Amino acid sequence: MQNLIGSPGLFAQTGAEATTSSAPQPPAEVIFHIVGLPVTNTIFTAWIVIAILVLFAYFSTRNMKTIPSGAQNFWELIVELWVGVSEQTMGRRRARRFMPLVATAFLFILFSNWFGTLPIGYLTIDTPQGEAVPIFRSSDSDLNVTAAMAIMMIAIAEFFELKTLGLFGYIKGLLIPNPMRWLEIFTRPLSLSFRLFGNIFAGEVLLATMLTVAPFVLFVFIALELFVGLIQALIFSMLSLVFLSIATVHEDVHAEHDAHESLENEIATASHGQPF
Repeated sequence: MQNLIGSPGLFAQTGAEATTSSAPQPPAEVIFHIVGLPVTNTIFTAWIVIAILVLFAYFSTRNMKTIPSGAQNFWELIVELWVGVSEQTMGRRRARRFMPLVATAFLFILFSNWFGTLPIGYLTIDTPQGEAVPIFRSSDSDLNVTAAMAIMMIAIAEFFELKTLGLFGYIKGLLIPNPMRWLEIFTRPLSLSFRLFGNIFAGEVLLATMLTVAPFVLFVFIALELFVGLIQALIFSMLSLVFLSIATVHEDVHAEHDAHESLENEIATASHGQPF
């Protein structure tokens, strides 16, 4: 009788343990090694996503047509979308320079997020320790990947700001007491990386939990995570575009000054130095 009374608690404990064990953990799992270097399932998934994007782009654009059709429509839609957004944010000249970078980041993050929502989590591999770990996992559920992308974006923005202001102007902006300048240098990569990581990792935990608790309504949460993956890709790309625009805003001032001087020189040449 005592065993029967204690059995519900035992069943509840077993269900909780199953739910906990099936949910992904923050550290990415190592699935194999290359020349002694560990390769996690998030990095492996990132390689798969990159290969898919490269092959898809190659085969869908190798025979470009004046009137697009098929997959060419998809790429032209992406390019036109980000050209329009970039030009509204930073103007035509700078948009043409940074649009490929931002659009590439958007596509990689989007496909990585959507790849993580596919029902392929049951594909596992046994580690040397005898533990079964998933082969595929969304790259953005690994803080190392999101932090690397965020640091790269901020480093590019700081480089172009240094190039625009010059070494003296850049150092002057750092040395003059301006706590907000130092604060934004450290908070921008933290904000970009933790926002993307937190939302995608939480989504994977939610899907794993619902798969165990209520698999018959899982499709609702999959649709929700597809939408969240799109929104997070847009947020990361748009913030990166804004940071790049702020870093290079002085270029427009220099360009307008150079254009004004060029116009004055043309007028002087046309009038042979005589005023109109």
